[in-house]
Amino acid sequence: MPPRPSARPSRRRLLALLAAPALLAPAVAAPGARAADCPGASPCPYTAAAEIGQRSGGVLRFPQSIAVAPDGTVYVGDQHSRVVHAFAPDGTFKREIGVPGTRPGELTAVGALATAPDGTLFVGDGSNRIDRFAPDGRLLSSFGRSGTAVGQFRFGGGGGNDAGAGGGLAASATHLFVADSGNDRVQRFTYDGGNGVEIVPPGQLAYPKGLAVRKTRLLVADDQNHRVQAYDTGGRFLATIGAGSGAGPGQLSFPYGVALDTAGRLFVADNLNHRIVRFGTAPDYRYVARWGTFGTLPGRLAYVRALAVDGTGNVYVANTGNDRIDVFDRGGRLLRSFGRSGRAPGQFNQPSGVAADAAGFRAVTDAINGRVEFLDPTGRVVTSWGSPNPGPTVLPRPVAVAFDAAGDAYVLDQRRARILVFPRGTGQPSRSIASQGSGPGRLLDPSALAIDAQGTITVADTGNRRLARFSTGGTYLGAITGTGTVRGVAVTPAGDRIYAANGANAITVYDAAGTETAQFGGTGNKLGKLNAPAQMTLDGAGNLWVADRGNNRVQQFGPDGERLLTLGERGTGTGQFIFPTGVSVDCNGLLTVTDNGNNRVQQFALAAPATPPGCGQLPALGTPPTPKAPTLPPPPGPDLQVTALRTSGILRTRSLPLRLRCDTVCSVAITGTVRERTAPRPTKKGAKARKVVSVPLTPLKLELTAAQSQIGRVALGATQAARLRRALAGRRGLSVGLNVTATSASGELTTVPQTLDATG
Repeated sequence: MPPRPSARPSRRRLLALLAAPALLAPAVAAPGARAADCPGASPCPYTAAAEIGQRSGGVLRFPQSIAVAPDGTVYVGDQHSRVVHAFAPDGTFKREIGVPGTRPGELTAVGALATAPDGTLFVGDGSNRIDRFAPDGRLLSSFGRSGTAVGQFRFGGGGGNDAGAGGGLAASATHLFVADSGNDRVQRFTYDGGNGVEIVPPGQLAYPKGLAVRKTRLLVADDQNHRVQAYDTGGRFLATIGAGSGAGPGQLSFPYGVALDTAGRLFVADNLNHRIVRFGTAPDYRYVARWGTFGTLPGRLAYVRALAVDGTGNVYVANTGNDRIDVFDRGGRLLRSFGRSGRAPGQFNQPSGVAADAAGFRAVTDAINGRVEFLDPTGRVVTSWGSPNPGPTVLPRPVAVAFDAAGDAYVLDQRRARILVFPRGTGQPSRSIASQGSGPGRLLDPSALAIDAQGTITVADTGNRRLARFSTGGTYLGAITGTGTVRGVAVTPAGDRIYAANGANAITVYDAAGTETAQFGGTGNKLGKLNAPAQMTLDGAGNLWVADRGNNRVQQFGPDGERLLTLGERGTGTGQFIFPTGVSVDCNGLLTVTDNGNNRVQQFALAAPATPPGCGQLPALGTPPTPKAPTLPPPPGPDLQVTALRTSGILRTRSLPLRLRCDTVCSVAITGTVRERTAPRPTKKGAKARKVVSVPLTPLKLELTAAQSQIGRVALGATQAARLRRALAGRRGLSVGLNVTATSASGELTTVPQTLDATG
């Protein structure tokens, strides 16, 4: 039996990555909107609609899993897009499989993929279910649910930008193998989910992730034990692979994925070492090579969480932190990359809140990307505040935003339970309001905020079941209690009416003193009824717009709860929504909705805006400096091996052949000298011994792929060889001094000095 797993460590957070260049991202606009173009609305309340951001189409948001089908189709499971992307081998986007949701055929966080020899695609979903799709995307069957019995799973869907979705899959010619991560075990089924059996029970693995199967061998990425375990397909333990936790040759740090090529070579996605590690074949699986180091440039990796090998031996890597797929040959040479990043300007990852300033600019809180993107009236991104990256950043989870009269932005950071104040002209936070907790002036899981004309901030303090109130200067002003789990808030400019949307699907109205004056709504899907209402806003006439999240629509009410209109329905087309969360109406008559489940923003030109369009003037929006890349410990230098193939007769051949090998992609530089082994004794008594004659070798440079030996011939010039012959005067003994330096792709050095005895 293998050793028992170590204690499970705390959650690991992704570090920040370099920001993408600030490009202008135009909206994808529809030229006009007719009644037939307005899903869920009659008559149509808008004249034009536009989408900002793409929900799919090859845009990747933390790709977690990858599989290559027998026909070469590359399937990518995307954690936050909640779909499976299908690409051609050259990276051309083909189609998507699944839509966000929890029913069979709908997806949450995709943590595992596998393809069968007949092209069937298996998807391990964060809903603790396995869906089986035909190659054309048709759902064939589903099985599994949450639990600990055979046929039940605890995959986990990951959390924000902290952790990946769990689960692992591998398909043989007859069976499907499942890494049941949260239950620390491996199960085996027939393709339809039948004949389930627990082949590796709890106690041997700690959060198993990727799987690979070939013939009778099953390889398991034993993530939190920093190793790979080998079993037969019946679950009998065979071997432990890896040299322990660390960054040295053969060591692993939270390995996420494994893959086998047709020859049985093992490739490992070494997640927190940001590299691929290659081992040999069974039964020893000896360490062979590695490639990759942390970064965003071509060939650099960031949190690699899955990989697959095609029939030609090329390795497809889910470069998770960089939102792309990199393709390498088995020697670590980058061949191509594909996929577009969901962190690029104009893309979103769970957009949550939106607010409009007096000049008509909209601020969108891009929750998972940890930033606020600003849109001009055409839908172009003009600047971004915060960091467009995961990890220890300024805004780990911004969910709502509001403006004061000066145009400064107040951003609600749900994770740290605070409000960050961004002066308009700098785009950088100057101070914070509130902190996490349950006492006065503290917040717990806050969801929304609003600011009135007097500068009073009202916060939907969801976890504390109240409305917390602050001045824009940060002074705590008290709370309105008894609100229930309030998730949306809107306040009139005068502050005399406060609207709160709660978990009972009701909207309660309070006066400035916090006294309840009215309530409307109620559970349902008819006009005026609500299902999980989220954020709200007021237009210029005092009408209330509500993101009716659970009903996948937006509703408009009059100031006293009059039922005015509804627009939208569940779907992915223009005017359709999946979990709309934020809503604003601006001075241009534009209704803006954060379409959270579709990772996009939609804007609508209202046919009858409450007040005639007309915007004021505000100072220009500041552009913050580009965030810096994190500093990580450098990886070790290349493991360089140098072997002299022949050292005799080098004055005759004028070359010294060497076999060179690096365990990673490297550049090799060789310098050296050849000299007499000893100087001749003086022929006359009392004469001084002359100096040993030494001549330089011609410098040589070579490029090596990982683990592939190459012959390098260090040359000796004709003049230098003749000089040594004269000095030897019939003797043959020579000494060769070499200095061989290997430089990895990321700049780490290894130098191997060698001294060789040779003959002329």
